[in-house]
Amino acid sequence: MKWSGVVIAGLLVVVAVVRAEGEIWEENDHEVLIRSERGTKNNKEPCRYEKGPWSECEPKTNMRTRTLTLKDRKKGDATAAAANCEPTKTIQKKCKKGKKACRYEKGAWSTCSAQNEMVRTDTLKDKSDSTCEQTRQITKKCKSKGQRPAKGGARRNRQ
Repeated sequence: MKWSGVVIAGLLVVVAVVRAEGEIWEENDHEVLIRSERGTKNNKEPCRYEKGPWSECEPKTNMRTRTLTLKDRKKGDATAAAANCEPTKTIQKKCKKGKKACRYEKGAWSTCSAQNEMVRTDTLKDKSDSTCEQTRQITKKCKSKGQRPAKGGARRNRQ
């Protein structure tokens, strides 16, 4: 009885893998790596794309888009693998829910006041939601010079 449960779970995993889409995505801050499983299995070279900036949120569709551009390969590397890569791709993503599109231009911090606080005034960017406040004030406590540890001083490592 226990073995039948293991076999069924294994079959479900196999079915899920078989039905998965033909592209595997890997992403870091600078590039997107897309491995396409379509076509011949000899295509070992993955397609590498440079990421463009995200567009502003489209209110009608609640989506934003990003364009990926194929990175230039080495001059002698114009193989069949490079020919199978699309020159550009477009990715769409839903906008974050419940968060107002309030984007602010950060101002400069003031000097420390008598209350040991500094203030920064941020102004609303042009493309932000009209329901947002035009300015916002951020208050932060000043660090006193006596609290900073010396460079070779006793520092605690958190564990």
